[in-house]
Amino acid sequence: MATIFVNNPGNLSNPSQIQRLNKLVNEMESLPESWGSSSTNYFIRDLSDFLGEESLNDLNNGSINEFLKWPENKHWKAFVRTDGENGTLKRFFFTTAYHGERLKEWAERANLQNKWRDIIDKYNDLNATVFNDEGLFLDLINNMPTDAWQSALATLICMTTICALFMGGEWRTVILAGITIGSIILGTLGILAWMDITMDPIMMAALVISIGFSIDIPAHVSYHFYSSGFDLPKPINKNDRHSFLNQRLTTTLLAVGIPALQAAISTSFCVLALLLVPLYMAQIFVKIMFSCIILCVIHSLILIPALIVLSDGILWNLFLLCHNTESVPNSIES
Repeated sequence: MATIFVNNPGNLSNPSQIQRLNKLVNEMESLPESWGSSSTNYFIRDLSDFLGEESLNDLNNGSINEFLKWPENKHWKAFVRTDGENGTLKRFFFTTAYHGERLKEWAERANLQNKWRDIIDKYNDLNATVFNDEGLFLDLINNMPTDAWQSALATLICMTTICALFMGGEWRTVILAGITIGSIILGTLGILAWMDITMDPIMMAALVISIGFSIDIPAHVSYHFYSSGFDLPKPINKNDRHSFLNQRLTTTLLAVGIPALQAAISTSFCVLALLLVPLYMAQIFVKIMFSCIILCVIHSLILIPALIVLSDGILWNLFLLCHNTESVPNSIES
């Protein structure tokens, strides 16, 4: 339902002014989603029937007051504001309804609201505005993609900074933790797009909550791997390095693996219980949280250890390459 307030209707005794008002109403009714004139509450149509087409052209200040005095027209008093006894029309509003299967989606309703505003903007002389009960939320739709990536980026930067403060002695772990958190966020957004879930206020709220949840397990795994290096003897050669890495990963997974799985399973059961409630809000929250939990477990308990092993081999080869490069000039000088 669209409610259009006309704050400067002009002089209704001028036929061209009434034609302009009618043109505004007709444009609002011409949209594909409109119910048509049968859904429109527009007092000038009843005024035209009351006065007749010829009398409408000779409309004077007292005509509207006379029209409103009749019992069958009293409901129009709520739609118009006149200048007291003078009867001059100061402002009025009309309503018209819209429907459509596509309007179930928030994004489609936001697009429809933008169409209303485009039409209203053509009639600046009427000082018209359009109101919709959902307008406050629909205005957020266009900003939500920007808000979503800004929230995700801010979360990633903050968590990477915190990891750097507490694990700055091992930058590999810090970088891998940041990559993992970013991958979980992107994966969650990708799954939502694959499930054809559109951006709306409910989805945005659930997404922000899931982004916070995606930090938990990767941060625990990364920190336990970092702290495990203090309790073990440092490696001397390549074989010792492999053994040292295996011990660190074993210690980390034994300390974090089972609790992480327990947390993921218990949270999943709590979230899945919302499916018993036939609400759009509950279904969206379950889909987002369940996707985030699965990605979080896979990344934390499988991907992070795999990346650590892969990066360890790369770093060791780079170390050997740099060491051999430095030893060659020394052998030449001797």
